[in-house]
Amino acid sequence: MKNISEHQRLWFYRVLSLLVTAVLAHLLAVWAAPRIIMQVLMHGPQAQKMNMHNQAAFSEPVTARSRSVVMPSPDMLYSVCAFDLSDGPLRIQAAPALSTYWSIALYASNSDNFFVRNDRQAQGKAVDLWLVPDTGDAQGHTIAPGAEVVVSPSRQGFLLMRVLTSDYASESAVLEPARRTLRCSPA
Repeated sequence: MKNISEHQRLWFYRVLSLLVTAVLAHLLAVWAAPRIIMQVLMHGPQAQKMNMHNQAAFSEPVTARSRSVVMPSPDMLYSVCAFDLSDGPLRIQAAPALSTYWSIALYASNSDNFFVRNDRQAQGKAVDLWLVPDTGDAQGHTIAPGAEVVVSPSRQGFLLMRVLTSDYASESAVLEPARRTLRCSPA
């Protein structure tokens, strides 16, 4: 058997250290980064300012000076709700009744999108969702007739409602009441 020189051993450990570091950095970026970002989004200063814990919050229209979201779209109005299902299900309701695009998207605590409903899917009907934890347990609550049960893969998460606007100044009288039909409340 051939003896390994000190020089070869040194390079072996350097390469091994580099590979371990690369694997750890990859795991940190892929696993931890989305969770940290979502925690800041749901519990950070902006979330506290908007008071969006288990209730709908409505952000101001996007302008050139808006930067609470990276590269926000001035063509969208945003409404949000940071949910926590630890104490039970959450009822989400909205009746935008708009002829333009709108959507409601639900995100798990790791930033995975697990549910979307938009204007085309709703076909003019109101949205009535019963959001339950991944145990699927409604915890003794009676689900409202016609409500759709949505199972969240995590106890905490984020709701984002988007409403399209081409000219907010002229459309605000219609768009604001429509987006403010969003309700996010403990069941």
